[in-house]
Amino acid sequence: MPRKALEVYAFNVRFGDAILVRVPDKDRHGTKTTLRHILIDVGNAPSGARDPNSPPQPGQAGGDDTVLTPAVDAILKVLSGAPLDLYVMTHEHMDHAQGLPSAEKNGPAGRSLRAILKPKHVWMTASAEGTAYYARHLQAKMEFDRARAAYAAIADHLASAAAEERAGLGPILANNNPASTSSCVEWLKALAPDGATPAYLHREVSKTDLAKLHPFEEATFEIWAPEEDTSAYYGRLTPMALGDGASAAQPAGAPGPRVVPPPGVDTEAFLRLVDLRRRGIQENLLTIDKAANNSSLVFCLVWRGWRLLFAGDAEQKSWQMMKAKGVLKPVHFLKVSHHGSVNGTPDPEILDLVLPPVRPDRKKRTAIVSTWDHTYGGIPHAPTDDLIKSRCKTFLSTLAQRDKPFVVAKFL
Repeated sequence: MPRKALEVYAFNVRFGDAILVRVPDKDRHGTKTTLRHILIDVGNAPSGARDPNSPPQPGQAGGDDTVLTPAVDAILKVLSGAPLDLYVMTHEHMDHAQGLPSAEKNGPAGRSLRAILKPKHVWMTASAEGTAYYARHLQAKMEFDRARAAYAAIADHLASAAAEERAGLGPILANNNPASTSSCVEWLKALAPDGATPAYLHREVSKTDLAKLHPFEEATFEIWAPEEDTSAYYGRLTPMALGDGASAAQPAGAPGPRVVPPPGVDTEAFLRLVDLRRRGIQENLLTIDKAANNSSLVFCLVWRGWRLLFAGDAEQKSWQMMKAKGVLKPVHFLKVSHHGSVNGTPDPEILDLVLPPVRPDRKKRTAIVSTWDHTYGGIPHAPTDDLIKSRCKTFLSTLAQRDKPFVVAKFL
């Protein structure tokens, strides 16, 4: 009988991640092989998310909720009735969390994905635990509360701001919406088996404890990130002079009038001031976005000599932390972080530790990126793709095969 391959599927959800891993797992005696399945994130950018500097054709935006139900149907087809041995939510962003709740809401009436998927274990990034986590990590709570307050002020302000000030901020604002994200995370927590809670994981979890949190006997796992105390990932927020432009009566999505300087005020100076405020808003949204990305649960799956790295949306600060902690090792597979953005890809010095210029063994190297254009500014990023291609024999992109339900990499 031919040996079964380990398979990594990246389903086409446009701008988001939906990764399924099928692992032939031998028992400890080496006599019986069980096909086990890991589902990592399912989500995409909320509908309407698009890059105003590169407007898509109708129906081509990366943020399109209508693709989620077909994507989940494709996942179920590959599973073919097999249960999930492990579900992993890497971090709290809509483009990684909203897929399953959306597909259940908008799919066939009465369909229960929890009943179909039957996850045996659920892993989430540590901070997704919520209140109990922040009660233990007061510095992280202070940073988290500060970020939430900044987000609320920005959202209120932009709800009635002029079109010029809102332009391009919709995708990142929607992806970081705390209310919609929390709703999806709570839905995903309920995937855990009856009476159980998800395992909230971080790098400091011991190997002994981690071994109790999955049913794999041959394959093993290494948690590389995040730190238990996520306060390390929060950056400095820029002071914003937002004034009282927010209007509770004005619905979000209805921009205010064009920016016009008051009578007697120098137009150029006024518009420069508006631009400075807009940049402060943009910088703070990026700071909030990075904090969530850097809290990604990053893990390495080790199987029959292959090392496969699933990096979530880890950005530079997380990669630097992983390097400082000495956990980075050469891998044979990389799920490209943050949809191929330049800030989600390690600096060359760090990349050399994960994908050295010279292969340390004869095994092929493969990378998969799940991405879409016309959604986030600067993504896809051709130089980043080229850098990773230079280190991997095979580079698969859901964008390059946009008409297919998934791309798949195989390892024997």
